[in-house]
Amino acid sequence: MNIPPHNLEVERIYFQIARNHYKTLTLTATESREGVTTLATAIAQRALLAGSRALVVDLNLYHPHLETQDMPVSTYKNHLLPNPSLVGVQGERAYFPGIIAPSKRETIMELRRPNALEKYIEKWSEDYDLIIFDTSPLSRMNANNIPPESIAAVSDGTLLVVMAGQTTQAQASESVKKLNDAGAHIFGCIFNDKNNPSLKEELLREVERLAPLFPRLRNRLKKFIFSNHLLGLEI
Repeated sequence: MNIPPHNLEVERIYFQIARNHYKTLTLTATESREGVTTLATAIAQRALLAGSRALVVDLNLYHPHLETQDMPVSTYKNHLLPNPSLVGVQGERAYFPGIIAPSKRETIMELRRPNALEKYIEKWSEDYDLIIFDTSPLSRMNANNIPPESIAAVSDGTLLVVMAGQTTQAQASESVKKLNDAGAHIFGCIFNDKNNPSLKEELLREVERLAPLFPRLRNRLKKFIFSNHLLGLEI
């Protein structure tokens, strides 16, 4: 799934990031496949469109998504992490500066050390205006992951992505508690309604079934649904 960088919701999120002058941003979720990487990609592309230099760092060791295009964009010596290169998500055509997830045990252990990530951020900040961290799910902590709450704690802001209709209120509350206990600054919660469409979207989908037999009726109904102010209200 790909979200266009000019999407209205992405625009609102980026506005908050720019208004608060965030230089580092952590995106995380309770469970896997809630849309963290998709949102990170969209924000990075929006920042690039605004003329900012954005870097996406994939620290989702539970299910890494970024893959390199073998085109280095920055080089740092004495770094255990791979150097920034042109990266993208498999199956999508959007590319941006990023760092793929580390696979070496020594690198993972290094990033778990106190103040280790801050040193990387300090170096990256010399070349990039916005650093976006894509983390492992908060509920999937194990010996092979870097605790997402520790990454959030050293970031200027954190966004929690919640899949509507999947993540329960109790799970979301527990995730917020973990982040707060670590000292993270949560400035928003993003609801992914991919699997929970609005009434307007459901009506439009059903109306499309009329197209083969009743095209004129289908067009009238679509026009009515699109122009209906009540169905257009956000909840």
